[in-house]
Amino acid sequence: MTANVTRLEENKVRLDIEVTPETVRQGVEAKIKELGRQVRVPGFRPGKAPRRVIENRLGRDYIYMEALQEQLPGWYSQAVVETDVRPIDQPEIHFDDPLDEEEGFKFSATVEVRPEARLGDYKGVEVPRREVEISAEDVEDRIEEMQAQFATLAAVEGRSVQEGDFVILDFKGERLAGGPLEGAEAEDYLLEIGGGELLPDFEENIVGMNANERKQFGVTFPMDYDEESLRGQSVLFNVHVKEVKERDLPPLDDEFVKEASEFDTLDELRSAVREQLEATAEQSVDGEFRGRVLDVVAEGGEVDVPEVMVHEKAHEMVESFERSIRSQGMDPEQYYQLAGTDHAAFEERVTPDAEDTVRKELVLDAVATAEGIVADEEEVMHEISHLAEGSERSPEEIAQTLRNNGTYAMLEEEISRQKALDFLVENAVPVPMPDEETEEAEQESIDEEVPVEARAGATENEEREE
Repeated sequence: MTANVTRLEENKVRLDIEVTPETVRQGVEAKIKELGRQVRVPGFRPGKAPRRVIENRLGRDYIYMEALQEQLPGWYSQAVVETDVRPIDQPEIHFDDPLDEEEGFKFSATVEVRPEARLGDYKGVEVPRREVEISAEDVEDRIEEMQAQFATLAAVEGRSVQEGDFVILDFKGERLAGGPLEGAEAEDYLLEIGGGELLPDFEENIVGMNANERKQFGVTFPMDYDEESLRGQSVLFNVHVKEVKERDLPPLDDEFVKEASEFDTLDELRSAVREQLEATAEQSVDGEFRGRVLDVVAEGGEVDVPEVMVHEKAHEMVESFERSIRSQGMDPEQYYQLAGTDHAAFEERVTPDAEDTVRKELVLDAVATAEGIVADEEEVMHEISHLAEGSERSPEEIAQTLRNNGTYAMLEEEISRQKALDFLVENAVPVPMPDEETEEAEQESIDEEVPVEARAGATENEEREE
């Protein structure tokens, strides 16, 4: 099979495809065998009737039409792969002559393809980059978090409940209109005041109570409450505070460090925490910088983003989100109902992000083309080897399947985009970030960091059991 590409206006191409007589013959023979198994021919067992008998019974034109309908999509897909065309919509197929096992078959396919971005400045662009700064306060905050993990709960005497305390209580709720409220009761419930575990109004009413005190108060559920049947409902709670406890922190000394970590002294722990905070912050800064570089380069380029690509990307994003929801044990429809939306509305909401993503992908494609950046076979096979993990198929078998269905080229494309982004980052010029943006980004980075691993100690959950 041969295929020639002709560029047309409006971002379209025409593929002129010529199928060899042998390929046509193979397609027709395959269809005749299939029909022979389906059609009952007197005097022959299923699938045993000769070709001429099948042709006489069904007609050659019918057989050729069926063969064409089955083979044409594959011939088109093969031509797309061989010519490295990137269609973004369904093709318009045209042919003048029918299948011919002696002459072969010719047809054309006109299809809209991925547009090419027009790049602006993309090498040496100035991009703000945040400096990594970990303060002594950041280190101490993280160590205090570790200290809190080893806290015990001690009984409070001589004062009432205050923010940050833990209380053990019984409670039971009933509707003001009358009747019990299912699920709104518990015994020996351990609650951290201010922890946000229950409604804020409920926790605020506990503040000021004493051990062994009883109280009755009303709470109105907010209109955005997860349980729809309770939204806007006023509920009367009867509460009995049995015990009041507070955190008893262990001394912050070398003995605590030995128990809570792999280190021997507080100074060693502080040094390790600082190193980890700096490494995590540096990783976060690198990610921020890569995103900003791509933003700057994309803003400097020009690209007409086709609506069909935006729609496809938005659909892909929603499908990915729904797979994530299912992996967490929730039905997407249930999520949409709780969120007050539906699949179509959610897809419309992500459309602006989808358009931005497509624009940046096209810009990266243009950078890869301009710089001759490609994904070599070793890089592609490295990614495929990850796909093969836990599979009974070898990486080579998976690679061949990907080549056959055209997704091998998509994997090459994704790798080349990452390499193009690496190129942009390596050639960008970091400049100081405005102070306000720096402070905001630093706080977000600190909040996302992971503390130094510590051995399990006495936890609040263990205190509940006691």
